[in-house]
Amino acid sequence: MRQIISRKTAITITTILLALVAILSIFPLRIWTNVKEYSAGGEYTQDSGVINYEYTLMQKFVTQYDRLSSVDVYVSEMINGRYIGVSVYDENAIEILRTFIDTDGHDLPGFINVPLELNLEVGKEYYIGLKGCRSKYLVGLEDLSGEAGYVGSLYYNWEEIPGQHIYARYNYRMPVSKSASLSAILVIALACFIILAVTGAFYKKFPEKNALSTGESLLRVVANPIAAAFFGALMIMVFPLKVFDLRVADIIFYEIGLIIAAGMAFYGINHKVVSHKFGISFWNGINEKNRIVYALQMLMIALAIWHASDYMNGLYDIFHTLSERRMVICLLLLIILTFSFTDVFNIYNLLWLIVSCIGAISYYRANVLGPDEKEFDLHNMALKYLIIIVILAGFVVINLIRSLVSSITHNIRSSKKVFNTCRRISVFGCVLILLFAMLIIFRNTRTWGIFLTLIYGGLYFRLYYWNGKKDWYKILSGGLMLNFAISLGYSLLHRYFPGYVSGRFGFIFHTVTVTAEYLTFMGAVATVMLAIKVVAFPKGLHFTELFKTAWKEIILFGWIMAYAIFTVSRTAYVAICAVILAVLLVVVSQYKRQFFRIIAVMLVSVIVCFPAAFTLQRIIPTVVTQPVFYVIDDADASIRGGASWDNPNFMCVERFVNLFGLKILGIEADDYFYPVDTYNYDEKGQPVLDNYGYPIENSVEEYYQQGAILLPQPVGDYLVANGFTHAEYLMLMDTLNEYVDVDNRLDVISNGRITIFNSYLKDMNMFGHEAMGAELPNGEIAVHAHNTYIQVAYDNGIITGVVFVLLILAALISGAGMYKKNKEKNPLTLISFAITIGFVVAGMTEWVFHLCNPMTVALMLSFAGMIFKEKTNE
Repeated sequence: MRQIISRKTAITITTILLALVAILSIFPLRIWTNVKEYSAGGEYTQDSGVINYEYTLMQKFVTQYDRLSSVDVYVSEMINGRYIGVSVYDENAIEILRTFIDTDGHDLPGFINVPLELNLEVGKEYYIGLKGCRSKYLVGLEDLSGEAGYVGSLYYNWEEIPGQHIYARYNYRMPVSKSASLSAILVIALACFIILAVTGAFYKKFPEKNALSTGESLLRVVANPIAAAFFGALMIMVFPLKVFDLRVADIIFYEIGLIIAAGMAFYGINHKVVSHKFGISFWNGINEKNRIVYALQMLMIALAIWHASDYMNGLYDIFHTLSERRMVICLLLLIILTFSFTDVFNIYNLLWLIVSCIGAISYYRANVLGPDEKEFDLHNMALKYLIIIVILAGFVVINLIRSLVSSITHNIRSSKKVFNTCRRISVFGCVLILLFAMLIIFRNTRTWGIFLTLIYGGLYFRLYYWNGKKDWYKILSGGLMLNFAISLGYSLLHRYFPGYVSGRFGFIFHTVTVTAEYLTFMGAVATVMLAIKVVAFPKGLHFTELFKTAWKEIILFGWIMAYAIFTVSRTAYVAICAVILAVLLVVVSQYKRQFFRIIAVMLVSVIVCFPAAFTLQRIIPTVVTQPVFYVIDDADASIRGGASWDNPNFMCVERFVNLFGLKILGIEADDYFYPVDTYNYDEKGQPVLDNYGYPIENSVEEYYQQGAILLPQPVGDYLVANGFTHAEYLMLMDTLNEYVDVDNRLDVISNGRITIFNSYLKDMNMFGHEAMGAELPNGEIAVHAHNTYIQVAYDNGIITGVVFVLLILAALISGAGMYKKNKEKNPLTLISFAITIGFVVAGMTEWVFHLCNPMTVALMLSFAGMIFKEKTNE
């Protein structure tokens, strides 16, 4: 970035980059779209039956394209009320989207546009459902004389109406045509050529104006206007346009969040780059000649964690297999990237490549599935990944053997024995080898322990001979932070911030429990990176100087903590607090009187970053309208698809404060009541129409005629802390009574974990179990123990469980000792201790030790620096 370039070169680079981005947005990204209308081709013939609270109309249809932008429904008459309810259901009649459309101001009879912006699977059956929303109305039907094509049966209260279909138009959003895309690309290329030609001619005529500048200046010239336009547009949308919310508190909070986020962006663009005089940077501390290779290694770590995270979201074996094999490929590439050019490109590897490719082709042809087989594409993809793994593993084995042989040969031939520094296996390494052996011997049909041993054993063995092992923790911290950056980008683009059903944000996962685990070890790394910067900073200098040196670590820590807060998860809070406290205790044991200084910086970091993270997570995904929902995602159906940007069921300040108070502080908050169909309620939140669209005073519904409208009231001690309604409490108790000791408060609060622990403990034996899970008192099987230590002892035997506990204790001791030994030159070694502490706490309530658990991947990678110790022989 500090390289000196001319103005002509700067303009050339900028023009080419902008043209390239514009072309990529057209193809292959295909961001630019238009809407294509489809109708069944029939004519309006008659009206439907009455649609209201009791009677619904369901139209089956088959998707032609993968994005249903909207549906135009012909509404004949609004008899009562003003809203129509529209839902989209999948082939199993599960609601995947719900919206309410206000018909007031529309000319009826006529078409009413229902915005959806819903991603669907092409060729799959879905249903459009019409229902009442404190209303009663009629829609038009069409009679098709020929083949209906992509429109199927019509159902009135699930009774089929032969030969009839809803009179509607289906509008699909699709990329612009190939011809239009090609024309746009040619125009962009021509414009780029003209700009470059004019620039060249100008500076050829006026060479004295072709002044020199730096890459930093070029970045500022390009990035500042883009950032200003981006944040400026969002601020105007928040106010005065009030696109995202009408409430004053939210408008103020979002504006504050955008101001803070804009400040971070502009500082990152315009700050003066200074050398890091204090503390260790995982990037600036790396020799320039190694940066490309190290960056690739960081990328492999980031992708390995990404695929491990994807494994946690999978619900079926085939998806687990795909994610697992992708992760293994990344870890093998990580090992290969530690070898030099001559290690990789030699005759031995060439021979293996030829032989393995021949064998791979033969194996693939023998096992590939045809298109008529179920899930043939997924099976064949998994088969390809397996072949890649075998080929890469062969390269790793060959080069590890060559490294070992070369080392032995060198030691035999070498006569220099004086002051020879060698590496010996540590006590921790011995315990780890013992655990590897136990996992294999007492695997009880489970193979993941074997793969765990082979992959990480190979990595540790390679690091023994690798010259770059001194930079391992810089690479690891960089890889983990790169993964968080990728995950954060994905979340901001594709993960809505729902206020309901639970309101607990899952980040890139389908459950907040796994999110808590992920953010725990990410928070551990961020804590270490920030703490070592703070303690290395000399006393007496102003905070602004600290910010200039550690601004990246401060922002990183604040954002990770903000997303941890979003989970409203006690597991996340306890684990992260334990990590922070443990790290601080180790650090201050070496650097006195630094505790409150570090805490102060961390608090400022969270306070500043929280509004920015909250605001961007709330706003950006709704603007992008490309949400990703998982099968068991609990996001409310009314905010799926291209939901209204101001939908009150998105997370807002009031809802989050209420949720945090109930779940964490046990404080009963005021009712949160902001319906989507606002005109159906008065200022006090009471309905003005009954379920059939009649005014309350003329209601035919008995419970409205009785006077007051009674809402369920919280009851029981447990409700205050959990915010359950009475009905939810009864349903919960009905479920828990099956196996949970309802007289044990801790058992209820922990969702039955005490009962699960006892079920596992009573069936313990010395050598483990082949079957997965333990039997609960009601006869059900608890698939896992919700406790890592119990799980290992149950699956692999008590002996293995004891060794596992000893390994974790040894990791804590070795991690703290390694930091004390390297606190001056390589303080990032504290990462191992921090991640282990997070693992210890999270493992008490969840199963986090498995080949493809992201926390296990981070833990095993963090062990790499503790396997061997240096020993000097004189």
